[in-house]
Amino acid sequence: MVHSKHVHLTRRERQIMDVLYATDEASAGEIQAQIPDSPSYSAVRALLRKLMDKGHIAFRQDGAKYVYYPVLPKTDAKKSAIERLVRTFFDGSPASAVVNLLGSEGGDLSDADIDAIEAELERIKGKR
Repeated sequence: MVHSKHVHLTRRERQIMDVLYATDEASAGEIQAQIPDSPSYSAVRALLRKLMDKGHIAFRQDGAKYVYYPVLPKTDAKKSAIERLVRTFFDGSPASAVVNLLGSEGGDLSDADIDAIEAELERIKGKR
């Protein structure tokens, strides 16, 4: 089950979650360093407390510092992000999203990428 509450994050909260999903875990200072045009350290700490209160993140203590990590598994967050992207930018059409992602010339897809995509499409067709 994808947690729909992840849709209601502020821009800064989402940036923090993006850092945590990209790194698996990070301290407040490490998070601050990776946010574009980052807020102050104390603002990052306040946002981390807010995300903990909302149930999005947890922490563990590593010596004197706190290391934060996402509660929702990365696979669930990935699914939620893709669903949000498809709904927001492609009118809910996964086919339109895939076509746009591939581009008219296939972008930078290698032969191995194309083979993997074809194999996945064949697998999906076989399930019908």
